[in-house]
Amino acid sequence: MSSDDSAEVLRKRMAELRRDLTTDVREVSRTTREMASAAREMVSPLYLIRRFPWASAALAAAVGYMLVPKKKQVVTPDPEMLAELVRKQQVKLDTSKASGDSAGLLRSLAVMGITWAARTGMNYAVQQLTTAAANKAQPNTAANPSSPVDEPWEQTR
Repeated sequence: MSSDDSAEVLRKRMAELRRDLTTDVREVSRTTREMASAAREMVSPLYLIRRFPWASAALAAAVGYMLVPKKKQVVTPDPEMLAELVRKQQVKLDTSKASGDSAGLLRSLAVMGITWAARTGMNYAVQQLTTAAANKAQPNTAANPSSPVDEPWEQTR
């Protein structure tokens, strides 16, 4: 085997390795893209919901249960218990607030009435302005002298 033959064999082998390397790089690139796409899909909440619908529903129910506040416990004490609490000064009675409730109710009603009157007035004003603008925008044919007017006495001439 001569050096020319060995150089030719070497060139063929290098060309084959380049083709294989290009094919391998393309395959790795395609595989990497597929894996990245699969990883993105697996992290997506929609993928998890579609893949595990019952677990997703259970998780949503558990979160909803945890977010709903607990029902307040109402204690109805008897008169002896109230007397005992008052003696120990653990209960404070404030009767001034009860008389303020009726004033607060009247104030709320007055504010509601004023708000209703203001809204009604604004709606009426807007309606009147809209009507006036629409009337002004309509052309008045009697006031327009450039339009031909067919008068009966002009036709006889």
